[in-house]
Amino acid sequence: MKEEKYSWGAAVCTPKNYPAEIFSGHLILGVNPKSSYVYMPFDDVINSYDLGDNDGSSSGQAEGISPKTLDISWLSYTESKSYSGIFQLDSDKIESLMINGSERPYWDKDAKKIGIAVDKHFVINAGLFPGGMVVLYVFSPSNMTIVGRYQAHEDKTVDWGVAHEIMKTQEGIDETIRVNIKDLPQEILDQIKNGTIPFGYWETLFRDYNLTPQVKAEDKVETIRINYINGEFESIFLSLNRNVMPVKKRAIPRKVNIVWHDVNDRRMESDVFFDEKKSMALFEELQAGEAVHFIIEIDRNTKPRETKGISIKLKSASSEIDMNEAIVSQESFTKSIPY
Repeated sequence: MKEEKYSWGAAVCTPKNYPAEIFSGHLILGVNPKSSYVYMPFDDVINSYDLGDNDGSSSGQAEGISPKTLDISWLSYTESKSYSGIFQLDSDKIESLMINGSERPYWDKDAKKIGIAVDKHFVINAGLFPGGMVVLYVFSPSNMTIVGRYQAHEDKTVDWGVAHEIMKTQEGIDETIRVNIKDLPQEILDQIKNGTIPFGYWETLFRDYNLTPQVKAEDKVETIRINYINGEFESIFLSLNRNVMPVKKRAIPRKVNIVWHDVNDRRMESDVFFDEKKSMALFEELQAGEAVHFIIEIDRNTKPRETKGISIKLKSASSEIDMNEAIVSQESFTKSIPY
């Protein structure tokens, strides 16, 4: 049987409430602009709920080869500015994430046992930020990984009238922008009016830490999925790797999903959501470069639908910080089968 090659499509995302639209975007398979390519999503206003969401879809896909170049132009609606850039990508890094596929466990209902799926289809997702920053991610069902950050330049030559008839005049451009920002939160509208869009803020999202999750063996944790404020996420399948926690640098968590067992050995699933800015303030208390444990403590008497039972703290050689004040909400449910 012929082995399935990896393949990928394209997507785009934005920070929440900072919509953008691609005028022209291509993930090119070579370094020559005339090489084959996959379109980036266009003719659609993107306003992601969370950074890293796979909003939009490509008009094609590539198989067995990673992209070498990103050529993109887009409109930042909150700034009323267009940006363009041609970026040489780390093709080897992208391919290393895709070539062997992405493994994840699943519950085989027929065999009534855990199987291992190897996902061979990926999404290359371009994050478009005010100020012209571009962040490129590789998505699989188990992980989202940053593979590059780039800086585009303001481009006053983009002819939006080619894309939309109404935008052939400056009046039409202004009206299109007005329509697409009018329902944004007042905080964002005030930023637009006062020229206070927080360009430097997004840079802080990409700080990473020597952060290692930690759970107790008696909690029988099967899976931890952590979404980070920089748009990345990872799935840690502890029940399959002898409870070994991967050691690497991580950004500040935005959400934690954890599958564990209660005192009656019933499988439970909990979601914990954090306030981004409160979490960032707590991480600022850490000493630079020190190793930190992200300790997940579970009350195994927690019942389904309870909005308590999970607590989080940061522990290093120099300090112990309670993160519970940064928790916006949490809830636990029963989970009948693994994964």
